[in-house]
Amino acid sequence: PECLLQALSTSTSDHCPMFLSLGEYLHYVKIFRFEKFWFKLDGFLDVVSEAWVCDPAITDPFHRLDVLLRNTARILAIWGQKRVGNIKLQMAVANLVILQFDYAQENRLLTREERGMRGMLKRLVLGLASLERTISRQRSRISWLREGDANSKLFHLVANGRRMKNYIPAIHVDGQVIIDQAGKEEAFHNAYKAILGRDESQEHTLDLQALGITAVDLSEQDMVFSEEEIWAVVKEMPLDKAPGPDGFIGLFFQKAWEIVKGDLIVALH
Repeated sequence: PECLLQALSTSTSDHCPMFLSLGEYLHYVKIFRFEKFWFKLDGFLDVVSEAWVCDPAITDPFHRLDVLLRNTARILAIWGQKRVGNIKLQMAVANLVILQFDYAQENRLLTREERGMRGMLKRLVLGLASLERTISRQRSRISWLREGDANSKLFHLVANGRRMKNYIPAIHVDGQVIIDQAGKEEAFHNAYKAILGRDESQEHTLDLQALGITAVDLSEQDMVFSEEEIWAVVKEMPLDKAPGPDGFIGLFFQKAWEIVKGDLIVALH
C-alpha cells in the first residue's frame, strides 16, 4: 500500500513504461497539537498556570513568548497523555473484553456485575469514538465539517484525497528524476536556499504622483495596540484551527487569556 505505480510518457514508442516507486519510511517529526477537549478536563487552567513560566533572564518579548509557548506545549502534551491516554488502544481493549462477554453469554447467563461491566465498556467505547471523531475533525483542514461529521464517508474521501494530493512521488532536477526521500529533501532544500535571502537591487521604481495615487495617512500604524484590540483579534481567531505552526488554536488563547495576555501584549508592543 505504500508503493506507487504510475504510467510515464510513451514518447516515440507505442508502449507505455510503468514507473514503480517503492514505499519509504518517512521520519515524521511529531508536532504539538492542542486538543479542543482539553479545556473541558478538570485542572486545565491550573496546568497552564504552572507551565506558563519562563527564565527571568530572558527579557526579549518574542524570545520569552516562544519559550513560554514551547514549555506550555510540552507540559500540556504530557498532561493530556496521562489524562486520556491512547484512544485507539483503549477502544481495542474495551471491544476485546466486550467480545469475551458476548462469547460467555452464548453458554451461560452473565452475572449482574458482568452485565454492568459490559454496559460500562460499551458507554466507554461510544465516548472514545466520539472523542476520536472530534480529534479527526480538528486535525483536518476541512473547515465546513460540523461536530459528528468526521465519521462520514465524505470526510474520509476528502481527507485521504488531500493526503494523496500532498504526496510528491518524484521530482525532476536538471534532467534527472529523483524518487528517494533523502534526495527529494535535498533538492527542495537547495532550491529554496537559492531563492531565499538573496539581496537584489531594484532596476525600476514607481512614480506614485504620476499614477495619481492619493497619499494615505499611515501614522496610526505606529500606534500601540490596546488590550481591547488584541482581545478582539483573539476572539475572531478560528476556535479549532491552529493559525500558526506552534499548534495552539484560538480556543486556547480565549480560555487562558487571563494567564497569557500580559506576554502577548508586551510582544505585540
